[in-house]
Amino acid sequence: MAVTEIKGFLVLPVKLPEASRPHYIFFKKHDSKNSTNNSENNNANRSIFFFNLPINTSTASLRKYFQAVAIGSTIESYTPSLLTDYAEDIWVDLTKLTSDLELHQQEDIEARSKLPKNCGIATFVDKAALVLAFNALKKLASSSTESDWPINASSTFGSSYFLSKYQSQILDPEEISNIVSQALVDFDKAEKESMENLQQQTQLVDEDGFTLVVGSHRKTKAGIMGRQKLAATVEVDKAKSTMKKKEKEDFYRFQLRQRKKDEMNDLLKKFKLDQEKVRLMKEKKRFRPY
Repeated sequence: MAVTEIKGFLVLPVKLPEASRPHYIFFKKHDSKNSTNNSENNNANRSIFFFNLPINTSTASLRKYFQAVAIGSTIESYTPSLLTDYAEDIWVDLTKLTSDLELHQQEDIEARSKLPKNCGIATFVDKAALVLAFNALKKLASSSTESDWPINASSTFGSSYFLSKYQSQILDPEEISNIVSQALVDFDKAEKESMENLQQQTQLVDEDGFTLVVGSHRKTKAGIMGRQKLAATVEVDKAKSTMKKKEKEDFYRFQLRQRKKDEMNDLLKKFKLDQEKVRLMKEKKRFRPY
């Protein structure tokens, strides 16, 4: 008996042209639990999450497939994984495939980057279209019925296809040489501009008419700019430090009340000490108020 479900994913067998064995697609309803607004929730509630889709699957091929297996289920958009075309092999654990991705009307690069390799999310125009499509796929999966997957007859996916795809990822040596040469020219230009700016900094005159003198160990842009920044911000930093300290001290009202109470107690204590001094001086007849 054929397996129809694996770890929450339904198994859909499809026929590929010139293939002796069926290709298996795994799918489930896309359910986003972390959506932040109603629009994202709406998109997630009318989407299907796919894994192991055939090569070169696109919005057009998906629409053509659903027109054949579920008439009336119109696809609005298709979000493929960015990792699908990567050369590196990536192991996928079906228990960790997530459906908690947030989708938008336009193609979301961030969502595509979160999708595992060979995965994609198909979003339908409305909830009714989703129900129609999902029920049709579920029926095919439960009966292990093989349906035809639409691939352009002129397209071939043999060794020549993969060879041409690999060669397209290799840059032309002449193109690389031009890119490197341009990068060196840009670097020399930026270095020249930096030296000119540095020379201008050494000729600055301050408010009193004095020319800025730079030591031998300070004749760098970082050294000059750092010295100027230090001189310009020392007062600002001091003021910020005072304000920060005050904010910490008077952050709560009870702190402010306690501070005022302590100040009043100190004044009262000093006043009593002064009174005692005056009393003692009167007793010794040394008190002369004028």
